Amino acid sequence: MADKDAFTLVSEASQHKVFDDYEELSSGHLIDPQTYLTAVFRRQYPELAVTCTSASNPALLAFAAAGYATAELDTTEESINRFRGYVPGNARYGYTEGIYESRYFAKYNYRWGDEFFILYVIIIGYNAYNFILKEPGNNETTLSNPKVVDELIMACGRWMYVDNDFIYVYDGYWTASKSLWQQVQKASWDDVILNEEMKKTLVSLMTKFFDSEDVYKSLGVPWKRGVIFHGPAGSSHPSTSPIHPQQQLTSNHPGNGKTISIKALMHSLSKSKDRTIPALYVKSAPRTYDIRSIFVQARAMAPCMLILEDIDTIVTATSRSYFFNEVDGLENNDGIFMVASTNHLDRLDPGLSSRPSRFDRKYLFPLPSEHERTLYCEYWRDKLKSKPSIKFPRKLSPAIAGITEEFSFAYLQEAFVATLLAIAGHRSEERVRGGGEDEGGDLDDYELWREMKNQVKALRDDMGNNRVAASAAGVDLPEMETFAEMEGAASTVREVVKSSALPIRSKEPMTLPHDIKDQAVQNKRIILDRNGKEGFSLPVKDGAPKIMPLFSRDGKMYGEGFMAGNSSE
Repeated sequence: MADKDAFTLVSEASQHKVFDDYEELSSGHLIDPQTYLTAVFRRQYPELAVTCTSASNPALLAFAAAGYATAELDTTEESINRFRGYVPGNARYGYTEGIYESRYFAKYNYRWGDEFFILYVIIIGYNAYNFILKEPGNNETTLSNPKVVDELIMACGRWMYVDNDFIYVYDGYWTASKSLWQQVQKASWDDVILNEEMKKTLVSLMTKFFDSEDVYKSLGVPWKRGVIFHGPAGSSHPSTSPIHPQQQLTSNHPGNGKTISIKALMHSLSKSKDRTIPALYVKSAPRTYDIRSIFVQARAMAPCMLILEDIDTIVTATSRSYFFNEVDGLENNDGIFMVASTNHLDRLDPGLSSRPSRFDRKYLFPLPSEHERTLYCEYWRDKLKSKPSIKFPRKLSPAIAGITEEFSFAYLQEAFVATLLAIAGHRSEERVRGGGEDEGGDLDDYELWREMKNQVKALRDDMGNNRVAASAAGVDLPEMETFAEMEGAASTVREVVKSSALPIRSKEPMTLPHDIKDQAVQNKRIILDRNGKEGFSLPVKDGAPKIMPLFSRDGKMYGEGFMAGNSSE
């Protein structure tokens, strides 16, 4: 029998098409499209069994595109709903320009091995379905789940998940992030500068837990555990600027090693020889529904590490009780190791931070000591050995450590980056006077040292200005850094938006989440400006927040911001 004949499974008893019902359904009120369409297919194809799945799991069209099956679009026997558009090229990622097509209703003649299927891919609203039609096999009826269809789903599923090189990320829904996995692979405990005893403890933290299932069971206790990584509280930002006592602002310091330690833990798990322990990273979870979705996935993936970065923004007054029920409730949480981080331990509910059955240990990541700052400078010195034009003798490391007292690692990194950029900009000017790899000469003979002093002073002045502005608003304004690093300053901006129309600054470009925009609408106005000096606002039409680029006085765009206000303004 020819391949085309294999799809001629039923005679054309009428001119009625499934698309007619799809059109009626899509044009009216939707309640349960899956039930409706299943009934339609059973009427249209009474001799075939109908199997409905999500269009993304199994991704049958992607499976065919990868060469494991064939999917021939059929517009002879059925209509189609689609639209087309232009996609610009991207030389950086190797994409060429072209025309894209999105199909909302399409029929395919699908072949996998020696088996033939009819496949409908249908999108209605936010729902996307595969309807797989297949003749029943031996001892099967049209109401059965055909064995060969299940085998196809299994084959496609194995193909989809054969690659474990990703990290699950939750941001309203679960996605598998390859880019975050690649970031984690660059993390190493060799790059983590901490107290040696604490570092040893953290290195063995995961191994002891995931290798101790039998121990937990023999003791009759649940095989679960939680730890909190937190920054130091109650110490002010370093500054040489005089600050009035009423303007002193205590702050928890980010950038002291929590994020890199979490990445190193994740990297260690991904390199485990005995088994692969997945990592689940929670980016945001503003609703109780999100908390439920997180733990459902964690239980399904256990044993796993569940990362709750900036837990004070995840477990809120609204979701706190629900979170406690998920952690301590009747459902089995065996194999889940929770790692939470916060820069505001004092703001956490005592039921979260002080009850051992939820988070058993708290690890303080203090500001680096002078010795640790020296080690960090040596880390940069080693990195710059391949740049002979940058003269960095060993004696500069303790000298830089000496002028950066109370700097976090994040501030130290910024000092080095800013210094190197400034040096690069000066290279067209007068060359460095003296200096070299030898240990002779004065410190001021070295361009790196001279520029470093300038940048450290600017950072201290900068941090002092932030403290004054934040104190006036009554909120903490810590250095803006998140787990994924490129994501901007979402948690910090949330705190400011709730409190005041305070100018915000961010080292990274940032796109603000919807909940922040919603809060801004309630507050009527929010002004964003990278420099923290020249806030600006624009009228808002119909009460909707207006997205706009942020510019500084030098005309450079540093990211996106928004302003919410009355349209009459």
